[in-house]
Amino acid sequence: MRDMVVLISLDSSVCQSMARTLRAEHIYCRILPADASARDVLQQDAQGILLAGGSTGEKADVLHLDELLGCGLPVLGMGDAALTLCEAMGGTLDEKATEPGVVQVRMDGSDPLLLQVESGERYLPAMRCMLLREDSARALAHTDSGVLGFRSANTAVYGMAFLPEQNDQDGVQLLINFCHQICGCSLWWSNQTFLDRAQQEILEAAGDAEALCALSGGVDSGVCAILGHMALGQRLHCLFVDTGLLRKDEGDRVMAFYRDQMGLNLQRINAEPEFLAALKDVVSCEEKELIIHRMLQEIMAREVKARPGVRLILQGTNYSDTLDRPIQDEAPEGMQIMEPVRDLFKDEIRRVGEDLNLPPAIINRQPFPGAGLASRISGEVTEEKLTVLREADAIFRRELESDRQSRKLHQYYAMLSDAPFVSGYAIALCAVQLVEGSSRMPARPPYDLLERVARIIRESLPQVSTVVYDLTP
Repeated sequence: MRDMVVLISLDSSVCQSMARTLRAEHIYCRILPADASARDVLQQDAQGILLAGGSTGEKADVLHLDELLGCGLPVLGMGDAALTLCEAMGGTLDEKATEPGVVQVRMDGSDPLLLQVESGERYLPAMRCMLLREDSARALAHTDSGVLGFRSANTAVYGMAFLPEQNDQDGVQLLINFCHQICGCSLWWSNQTFLDRAQQEILEAAGDAEALCALSGGVDSGVCAILGHMALGQRLHCLFVDTGLLRKDEGDRVMAFYRDQMGLNLQRINAEPEFLAALKDVVSCEEKELIIHRMLQEIMAREVKARPGVRLILQGTNYSDTLDRPIQDEAPEGMQIMEPVRDLFKDEIRRVGEDLNLPPAIINRQPFPGAGLASRISGEVTEEKLTVLREADAIFRRELESDRQSRKLHQYYAMLSDAPFVSGYAIALCAVQLVEGSSRMPARPPYDLLERVARIIRESLPQVSTVVYDLTP
Protein backbone atom coordinates (compact mmCIF):
# COMPACT_ATOMS: atom_id res chain seq x y z
CA MET A 1 0.00 0.00 0.00
CA ARG A 2 1.46 3.36 -1.01
CA ASP A 3 0.55 6.70 0.53
CA MET A 4 1.54 5.86 4.09
CA VAL A 5 4.45 6.08 6.51
CA VAL A 6 5.95 3.43 8.76
CA LEU A 7 6.71 4.12 12.42
CA ILE A 8 9.55 2.16 14.02
CA SER A 9 8.62 1.58 17.66
CA LEU A 10 11.62 2.48 19.81
CA ASP A 11 9.28 3.50 22.65
CA SER A 12 5.88 1.83 22.46
CA SER A 13 3.81 4.51 24.22
CA VAL A 14 5.39 7.35 22.23
CA CYS A 15 5.04 5.41 18.99
CA GLN A 16 1.36 4.60 19.49
CA SER A 17 0.65 8.21 20.47
CA MET A 18 2.26 9.44 17.26
CA ALA A 19 0.39 6.87 15.19
CA ARG A 20 -2.95 7.92 16.69
CA THR A 21 -2.08 11.57 16.04
CA LEU A 22 -1.33 10.92 12.38
CA ARG A 23 -4.45 8.78 11.88
CA ALA A 24 -6.57 11.54 13.45
CA GLU A 25 -5.06 13.95 10.90
CA HIS A 26 -6.08 11.59 8.02
CA ILE A 27 -2.56 10.27 7.37
CA TYR A 28 -2.36 6.49 7.28
CA CYS A 29 0.54 4.80 9.09
CA ARG A 30 1.61 1.44 10.42
CA ILE A 31 3.88 0.43 13.30
CA LEU A 32 6.83 -1.93 12.99
CA PRO A 33 8.93 -3.26 15.90
CA ALA A 34 12.29 -1.81 16.91
CA ASP A 35 14.19 -4.57 15.08
CA ALA A 36 12.48 -3.90 11.73
CA SER A 37 14.83 -4.04 8.75
CA ALA A 38 14.78 -2.03 5.53
CA ARG A 39 13.26 -5.07 3.85
CA ASP A 40 10.40 -5.07 6.36
CA VAL A 41 9.77 -1.39 5.63
CA LEU A 42 9.91 -1.78 1.85
CA GLN A 43 7.47 -4.71 2.03
CA GLN A 44 4.97 -2.25 3.50
CA ASP A 45 5.41 -0.12 0.37
CA ALA A 46 5.65 3.01 2.53
CA GLN A 47 6.74 6.50 1.54
CA GLY A 48 8.67 7.42 4.67
CA ILE A 49 10.07 6.21 8.00
CA LEU A 50 9.44 7.81 11.40
CA LEU A 51 11.76 6.61 14.18
CA ALA A 52 9.68 7.04 17.35
CA GLY A 53 12.13 7.32 20.24
CA GLY A 54 11.58 8.14 23.87
CA SER A 55 12.75 11.15 25.88
CA THR A 56 15.50 9.75 28.12
CA GLY A 57 18.35 11.79 26.66
CA GLU A 58 20.15 8.56 25.73
CA LYS A 59 20.62 7.22 22.20
CA ALA A 60 17.91 4.90 20.95
CA ASP A 61 18.98 1.44 19.81
CA VAL A 62 18.04 1.25 16.10
CA LEU A 63 19.22 -2.21 15.14
CA HIS A 64 19.22 -1.76 11.34
CA LEU A 65 19.90 1.97 11.14
CA ASP A 66 22.36 1.83 8.22
CA GLU A 67 19.91 -0.24 6.17
CA LEU A 68 17.01 2.11 6.95
CA LEU A 69 19.05 5.19 6.01
CA GLY A 70 20.14 3.51 2.80
CA CYS A 71 16.73 2.40 1.53
CA GLY A 72 16.02 5.72 -0.19
CA LEU A 73 13.03 6.85 1.91
CA PRO A 74 12.78 10.07 3.95
CA VAL A 75 13.55 9.47 7.63
CA LEU A 76 12.54 11.49 10.71
CA GLY A 77 14.01 10.56 14.09
CA MET A 78 12.11 11.98 17.06
CA GLY A 79 13.31 12.22 20.66
CA ASP A 80 16.14 9.81 21.49
CA ALA A 81 16.19 8.58 17.87
CA ALA A 82 17.51 12.01 16.79
CA LEU A 83 20.58 11.51 18.98
CA THR A 84 21.23 8.19 17.23
CA LEU A 85 20.93 9.84 13.81
CA CYS A 86 23.27 12.64 14.85
CA GLU A 87 26.08 10.22 15.69
CA ALA A 88 25.39 8.16 12.55
CA MET A 89 26.02 11.32 10.51
CA GLY A 90 29.35 12.03 12.18
CA GLY A 91 28.10 14.40 14.88
CA THR A 92 28.59 14.21 18.63
CA LEU A 93 26.38 14.68 21.67
CA ASP A 94 26.65 17.27 24.41
CA GLU A 95 26.23 16.36 28.07
CA LYS A 96 22.71 15.49 29.16
CA ALA A 97 20.96 18.06 31.35
CA THR A 98 20.84 16.98 34.98
CA GLU A 99 17.26 18.19 35.52
CA PRO A 100 14.15 18.43 33.32
CA GLY A 101 13.21 21.93 32.29
CA VAL A 102 11.45 24.33 29.95
CA VAL A 103 13.60 25.91 27.23
CA GLN A 104 13.01 28.39 24.40
CA VAL A 105 13.40 26.65 21.03
CA ARG A 106 13.91 28.64 17.81
CA MET A 107 12.70 26.93 14.63
CA ASP A 108 13.96 27.47 11.07
CA GLY A 109 10.61 27.94 9.35
CA SER A 110 12.17 27.99 5.87
CA ASP A 111 12.50 24.20 5.84
CA PRO A 112 9.42 22.24 4.67
CA LEU A 113 9.51 20.18 7.89
CA LEU A 114 8.87 23.29 9.99
CA LEU A 115 6.28 25.12 7.89
CA GLN A 116 3.76 26.73 10.28
CA VAL A 117 5.74 25.40 13.25
CA GLU A 118 6.39 28.32 15.58
CA SER A 119 9.32 28.95 17.87
CA GLY A 120 8.45 28.80 21.54
CA GLU A 121 8.87 27.07 24.87
CA ARG A 122 9.23 23.31 25.13
CA TYR A 123 9.38 21.02 28.13
CA LEU A 124 12.33 18.64 27.88
CA PRO A 125 12.47 15.78 30.42
CA ALA A 126 16.12 15.16 29.50
CA MET A 127 17.60 17.80 27.19
CA ARG A 128 20.69 16.82 25.25
CA CYS A 129 22.00 19.09 22.51
CA MET A 130 23.77 17.85 19.40
CA LEU A 131 27.02 18.99 17.79
CA LEU A 132 26.78 18.64 14.00
CA ARG A 133 29.38 18.26 11.29
CA GLU A 134 28.78 21.24 9.00
CA ASP A 135 29.47 19.20 5.85
CA SER A 136 26.85 16.58 6.71
CA ALA A 137 23.97 18.36 8.48
CA ARG A 138 22.26 21.72 8.94
CA ALA A 139 20.70 22.92 12.20
CA LEU A 140 16.92 23.52 12.17
CA ALA A 141 16.05 23.92 15.87
CA HIS A 142 18.20 25.82 18.39
CA THR A 143 18.23 26.66 22.07
CA ASP A 144 20.66 28.96 23.84
CA SER A 145 22.56 25.80 24.81
CA GLY A 146 22.86 24.28 21.34
CA VAL A 147 21.13 22.36 18.55
CA LEU A 148 17.99 20.26 19.11
CA GLY A 149 17.01 19.61 15.50
CA PHE A 150 18.72 19.12 12.13
CA ARG A 151 18.44 17.81 8.59
CA SER A 152 21.00 15.99 6.49
CA ALA A 153 22.85 18.15 3.99
CA ASN A 154 22.39 15.60 1.19
CA THR A 155 19.30 13.47 1.94
CA ALA A 156 15.82 13.82 3.44
CA VAL A 157 16.95 12.64 6.88
CA TYR A 158 15.78 14.72 9.86
CA GLY A 159 16.30 14.56 13.60
CA MET A 160 14.37 16.40 16.32
CA ALA A 161 15.56 15.67 19.87
CA PHE A 162 12.18 16.45 21.46
CA LEU A 163 8.67 14.99 21.30
CA PRO A 164 5.24 16.50 20.66
CA GLU A 165 3.70 17.52 23.97
CA GLN A 166 0.11 17.00 25.04
CA ASN A 167 -2.24 19.27 23.05
CA ASP A 168 0.81 20.50 21.11
CA GLN A 169 -0.41 21.83 17.75
CA ASP A 170 3.12 22.70 16.62
CA GLY A 171 4.27 19.17 17.36
CA VAL A 172 1.34 17.77 15.40
CA GLN A 173 2.09 20.13 12.51
CA LEU A 174 5.71 18.95 12.44
CA LEU A 175 4.58 15.32 12.06
CA ILE A 176 2.06 16.29 9.37
CA ASN A 177 4.74 18.26 7.49
CA PHE A 178 7.06 15.26 7.45
CA CYS A 179 4.38 12.94 6.08
CA HIS A 180 2.72 15.43 3.72
CA GLN A 181 5.48 17.84 2.63
CA ILE A 182 8.53 15.55 2.80
CA CYS A 183 7.11 12.08 2.07
CA GLY A 184 4.29 13.18 -0.25
CA CYS A 185 1.48 11.41 1.62
CA SER A 186 -2.05 12.66 0.97
CA LEU A 187 -4.73 13.11 3.64
CA TRP A 188 -6.90 10.19 2.55
CA TRP A 189 -7.51 8.20 5.74
CA SER A 190 -11.03 8.63 7.15
CA ASN A 191 -13.85 6.66 8.75
CA GLN A 192 -15.78 6.55 5.50
CA THR A 193 -12.74 5.30 3.58
CA PHE A 194 -12.34 2.54 6.13
CA LEU A 195 -16.04 1.61 6.06
CA ASP A 196 -16.15 1.38 2.27
CA ARG A 197 -12.94 -0.62 2.08
CA ALA A 198 -13.87 -2.99 4.93
CA GLN A 199 -17.25 -3.88 3.42
CA GLN A 200 -15.67 -4.53 0.01
CA GLU A 201 -12.98 -6.74 1.54
CA ILE A 202 -15.58 -8.75 3.50
CA LEU A 203 -17.63 -9.27 0.34
CA GLU A 204 -14.59 -10.42 -1.62
CA ALA A 205 -13.43 -12.75 1.16
CA ALA A 206 -16.87 -14.34 1.63
CA GLY A 207 -17.70 -14.78 -2.04
CA ASP A 208 -20.92 -16.79 -2.22
CA ALA A 209 -20.35 -18.43 1.16
CA GLU A 210 -21.65 -17.58 4.63
CA ALA A 211 -19.67 -16.06 7.49
CA LEU A 212 -19.63 -16.26 11.27
CA CYS A 213 -18.78 -13.60 13.87
CA ALA A 214 -18.52 -13.93 17.66
CA LEU A 215 -20.09 -11.02 19.54
CA SER A 216 -18.79 -10.33 23.05
CA GLY A 217 -20.68 -7.09 23.72
CA GLY A 218 -17.60 -4.87 23.34
CA VAL A 219 -17.11 -2.18 20.72
CA ASP A 220 -14.49 -4.12 18.70
CA SER A 221 -16.66 -7.16 18.03
CA GLY A 222 -19.74 -4.94 17.71
CA VAL A 223 -18.28 -2.83 14.91
CA CYS A 224 -16.92 -5.98 13.29
CA ALA A 225 -20.38 -7.62 13.36
CA ILE A 226 -22.17 -4.57 11.96
CA LEU A 227 -19.64 -4.27 9.13
CA GLY A 228 -20.23 -7.93 8.31
CA HIS A 229 -24.00 -7.41 8.43
CA MET A 230 -23.77 -4.40 6.12
CA ALA A 231 -21.74 -6.44 3.63
CA LEU A 232 -23.45 -9.85 3.86
CA GLY A 233 -26.85 -9.34 5.47
CA GLN A 234 -28.34 -12.59 6.76
CA ARG A 235 -25.42 -14.58 5.35
CA LEU A 236 -23.56 -13.45 8.48
CA HIS A 237 -24.26 -15.63 11.52
CA CYS A 238 -23.44 -13.82 14.77
CA LEU A 239 -22.93 -15.80 17.97
CA PHE A 240 -23.17 -14.41 21.48
CA VAL A 241 -21.74 -16.96 23.92
CA ASP A 242 -23.29 -16.27 27.33
CA THR A 243 -20.63 -17.68 29.62
CA GLY A 244 -22.48 -16.67 32.76
CA LEU A 245 -19.47 -14.53 33.61
CA LEU A 246 -20.90 -11.21 32.42
CA ARG A 247 -22.14 -8.22 34.39
CA LYS A 248 -25.77 -7.85 35.42
CA ASP A 249 -28.21 -7.80 32.45
CA GLU A 250 -25.33 -7.50 29.97
CA GLY A 251 -26.45 -10.46 27.89
CA ASP A 252 -30.00 -9.14 27.58
CA ARG A 253 -28.70 -5.74 26.47
CA VAL A 254 -26.53 -7.31 23.77
CA MET A 255 -29.48 -9.23 22.34
CA ALA A 256 -31.86 -6.28 22.58
CA PHE A 257 -29.57 -4.00 20.62
CA TYR A 258 -27.89 -6.19 18.01
CA ARG A 259 -30.73 -8.60 17.26
CA ASP A 260 -33.91 -6.69 18.04
CA GLN A 261 -32.82 -3.16 17.11
CA MET A 262 -30.10 -3.62 14.47
CA GLY A 263 -31.56 -6.76 12.90
CA LEU A 264 -28.43 -8.90 13.03
CA ASN A 265 -28.77 -12.65 12.57
CA LEU A 266 -27.69 -13.22 16.18
CA GLN A 267 -27.98 -16.40 18.26
CA ARG A 268 -27.45 -16.53 22.01
CA ILE A 269 -25.74 -19.66 23.32
CA ASN A 270 -26.37 -20.32 27.00
CA ALA A 271 -23.08 -21.89 28.04
CA GLU A 272 -23.08 -20.96 31.74
CA PRO A 273 -23.43 -24.59 32.97
CA GLU A 274 -20.49 -25.66 30.79
CA PHE A 275 -18.24 -22.88 32.06
CA LEU A 276 -19.15 -23.37 35.72
CA ALA A 277 -18.45 -27.09 35.42
CA ALA A 278 -15.09 -26.47 33.76
CA LEU A 279 -14.11 -23.91 36.44
CA LYS A 280 -15.05 -26.13 39.39
CA ASP A 281 -12.19 -26.29 41.94
CA VAL A 282 -10.00 -23.94 39.84
CA VAL A 283 -8.48 -21.13 41.92
CA SER A 284 -5.61 -19.81 39.80
CA CYS A 285 -6.42 -16.71 37.72
CA GLU A 286 -4.09 -17.86 34.94
CA GLU A 287 -5.73 -21.30 34.81
CA LYS A 288 -9.21 -19.74 34.74
CA GLU A 289 -8.23 -17.60 31.76
CA LEU A 290 -6.75 -20.56 29.88
CA ILE A 291 -9.86 -22.69 30.49
CA ILE A 292 -12.26 -19.95 29.41
CA HIS A 293 -10.24 -19.15 26.27
CA ARG A 294 -10.09 -22.83 25.33
CA MET A 295 -13.82 -23.33 25.88
CA LEU A 296 -14.72 -20.28 23.76
CA GLN A 297 -12.59 -21.70 20.95
CA GLU A 298 -14.24 -25.10 21.29
CA ILE A 299 -17.73 -23.60 21.18
CA MET A 300 -16.84 -21.57 18.09
CA ALA A 301 -15.42 -24.67 16.38
CA ARG A 302 -18.58 -26.59 17.26
CA GLU A 303 -20.82 -23.85 15.87
CA VAL A 304 -18.78 -23.56 12.68
CA LYS A 305 -19.06 -27.31 12.14
CA ALA A 306 -22.84 -27.08 12.57
CA ARG A 307 -23.04 -24.57 9.69
CA PRO A 308 -21.55 -26.19 6.58
CA GLY A 309 -22.13 -23.05 4.50
CA VAL A 310 -19.71 -20.99 6.61
CA ARG A 311 -16.30 -20.38 5.04
CA LEU A 312 -15.31 -17.07 6.67
CA ILE A 313 -14.82 -16.17 10.35
CA LEU A 314 -14.80 -12.48 11.35
CA GLN A 315 -12.81 -11.53 14.45
CA GLY A 316 -12.78 -8.19 16.27
CA THR A 317 -9.00 -7.89 16.64
CA ASN A 318 -7.85 -4.26 16.90
CA TYR A 319 -4.47 -2.74 15.99
CA SER A 320 -3.13 -2.73 19.55
CA ASP A 321 -3.98 -6.45 19.76
CA THR A 322 -1.84 -7.14 16.69
CA LEU A 323 1.12 -5.31 18.23
CA ASP A 324 0.85 -7.54 21.32
CA ARG A 325 0.01 -10.64 19.25
CA PRO A 326 1.62 -10.26 15.82
CA ILE A 327 0.82 -13.84 14.73
CA GLN A 328 -2.75 -14.34 13.52
CA ASP A 329 -4.85 -17.18 14.98
CA GLU A 330 -4.86 -20.33 12.88
CA ALA A 331 -8.11 -20.85 10.98
CA PRO A 332 -10.02 -24.14 11.22
CA GLU A 333 -9.60 -26.37 8.19
CA GLY A 334 -11.44 -25.00 5.18
CA MET A 335 -12.01 -21.62 6.86
CA GLN A 336 -10.54 -18.16 6.44
CA ILE A 337 -10.13 -15.75 9.36
CA MET A 338 -10.64 -12.06 8.63
CA GLU A 339 -10.12 -9.18 11.07
CA PRO A 340 -12.00 -6.16 9.64
CA VAL A 341 -10.93 -3.69 12.37
CA ARG A 342 -7.33 -4.97 12.53
CA ASP A 343 -5.96 -1.65 11.19
CA LEU A 344 -7.77 0.52 13.79
CA PHE A 345 -6.78 1.63 17.27
CA LYS A 346 -9.49 1.43 19.93
CA ASP A 347 -10.26 5.16 19.75
CA GLU A 348 -10.63 4.88 15.96
CA ILE A 349 -13.03 1.96 16.38
CA ARG A 350 -15.10 4.06 18.77
CA ARG A 351 -15.32 6.87 16.19
CA VAL A 352 -16.37 4.37 13.52
CA GLY A 353 -18.94 3.03 15.99
CA GLU A 354 -20.37 6.53 16.36
CA ASP A 355 -20.75 6.73 12.57
CA LEU A 356 -22.56 3.36 12.69
CA ASN A 357 -24.94 4.72 15.37
CA LEU A 358 -23.77 2.45 18.16
CA PRO A 359 -25.10 3.72 21.51
CA PRO A 360 -22.72 5.33 24.05
CA ALA A 361 -23.12 2.33 26.37
CA ILE A 362 -21.37 0.15 23.78
CA ILE A 363 -18.94 2.72 22.37
CA ASN A 364 -17.72 3.69 25.85
CA ARG A 365 -17.89 0.22 27.37
CA GLN A 366 -15.21 -0.11 30.00
CA PRO A 367 -12.31 -2.53 29.57
CA PHE A 368 -13.55 -5.96 30.65
CA PRO A 369 -11.36 -9.05 31.23
CA GLY A 370 -11.50 -11.78 28.61
CA ALA A 371 -12.34 -14.18 31.45
CA GLY A 372 -15.15 -11.89 32.62
CA LEU A 373 -16.12 -11.90 36.29
CA ALA A 374 -13.99 -15.00 36.84
CA SER A 375 -10.99 -12.64 36.87
CA ARG A 376 -12.65 -10.60 39.64
CA ILE A 377 -13.42 -13.51 41.94
CA SER A 378 -10.74 -14.78 44.29
CA GLY A 379 -10.63 -18.56 44.46
CA GLU A 380 -13.14 -20.93 42.92
CA VAL A 381 -15.92 -19.49 40.75
CA THR A 382 -19.37 -20.57 41.94
CA GLU A 383 -22.91 -19.61 40.98
CA GLU A 384 -23.43 -17.94 44.36
CA LYS A 385 -20.25 -15.88 44.09
CA LEU A 386 -21.22 -14.74 40.59
CA THR A 387 -24.69 -13.71 41.76
CA VAL A 388 -23.30 -11.74 44.72
CA LEU A 389 -20.58 -10.05 42.66
CA ARG A 390 -23.01 -9.15 39.87
CA GLU A 391 -25.35 -7.43 42.31
CA ALA A 392 -22.58 -5.64 44.22
CA ASP A 393 -21.01 -4.46 40.95
CA ALA A 394 -24.37 -3.18 39.69
CA ILE A 395 -24.98 -1.26 42.93
CA PHE A 396 -21.55 0.39 42.80
CA ARG A 397 -21.92 1.32 39.14
CA ARG A 398 -25.45 2.67 39.64
CA GLU A 399 -24.49 4.87 42.58
CA LEU A 400 -21.39 6.26 40.84
CA GLU A 401 -23.35 7.05 37.70
CA SER A 402 -26.30 8.62 39.50
CA ASP A 403 -23.85 10.80 41.46
CA ARG A 404 -22.23 11.83 38.12
CA GLN A 405 -18.84 10.60 39.31
CA SER A 406 -18.42 8.11 36.48
CA ARG A 407 -17.63 10.76 33.86
CA LYS A 408 -14.17 11.27 35.38
CA LEU A 409 -13.32 7.58 35.53
CA HIS A 410 -11.61 5.17 33.16
CA GLN A 411 -12.95 2.10 34.92
CA TYR A 412 -15.01 1.20 37.99
CA TYR A 413 -16.04 -2.23 39.22
CA ALA A 414 -16.30 -4.60 42.20
CA MET A 415 -14.26 -7.69 43.12
CA LEU A 416 -15.11 -10.55 45.48
CA SER A 417 -13.11 -12.66 47.91
CA ASP A 418 -13.65 -14.49 51.17
CA ALA A 419 -13.71 -12.01 54.05
CA PRO A 420 -10.67 -12.06 56.34
CA PHE A 421 -11.22 -12.67 60.06
CA VAL A 422 -15.03 -13.07 59.74
CA SER A 423 -17.43 -15.31 57.82
CA GLY A 424 -19.00 -14.22 54.54
CA TYR A 425 -17.68 -12.48 51.45
CA ALA A 426 -15.63 -9.32 51.11
CA ILE A 427 -16.38 -6.89 48.27
CA ALA A 428 -13.55 -4.62 47.09
CA LEU A 429 -14.65 -1.53 45.17
CA CYS A 430 -12.27 -0.18 42.51
CA ALA A 431 -12.40 3.12 40.61
CA VAL A 432 -9.53 4.07 38.33
CA GLN A 433 -8.44 7.25 36.58
CA LEU A 434 -5.86 7.55 33.81
CA VAL A 435 -3.11 10.15 34.08
CA GLU A 436 -0.53 11.12 31.46
CA GLY A 437 -2.31 9.03 28.86
CA SER A 438 -1.85 5.54 30.27
CA SER A 439 -0.77 5.52 33.94
CA ARG A 440 -3.47 4.23 36.30
CA MET A 441 -4.20 5.72 39.69
CA PRO A 442 -7.01 5.11 42.18
CA ALA A 443 -9.80 7.67 42.02
CA ARG A 444 -11.11 9.44 45.12
CA PRO A 445 -14.90 9.20 45.14
CA PRO A 446 -16.67 11.18 47.90
CA TYR A 447 -16.58 9.35 51.20
CA ASP A 448 -20.34 9.63 51.70
CA LEU A 449 -20.86 7.90 48.34
CA LEU A 450 -18.60 5.01 49.33
CA GLU A 451 -20.34 4.80 52.70
CA ARG A 452 -23.75 4.67 50.97
CA VAL A 453 -22.58 1.96 48.53
CA ALA A 454 -21.23 -0.15 51.40
CA ARG A 455 -24.50 0.16 53.30
CA ILE A 456 -26.67 -0.74 50.29
CA ILE A 457 -24.49 -3.75 49.41
CA ARG A 458 -24.62 -5.14 52.95
CA GLU A 459 -28.36 -4.56 53.26
CA SER A 460 -29.07 -6.13 49.85
CA LEU A 461 -26.61 -9.01 50.08
CA PRO A 462 -26.52 -10.72 53.48
CA GLN A 463 -23.70 -12.98 52.26
CA VAL A 464 -21.39 -9.92 52.26
CA SER A 465 -19.83 -9.08 55.61
CA THR A 466 -17.10 -6.65 54.50
CA VAL A 467 -16.87 -3.83 51.93
CA VAL A 468 -13.53 -2.13 51.26
CA TYR A 469 -12.19 0.42 48.76
CA ASP A 470 -9.06 -0.55 46.82
CA LEU A 471 -6.36 2.15 46.77
CA THR A 472 -3.83 0.05 44.85
CA PRO A 473 -2.51 1.91 41.74
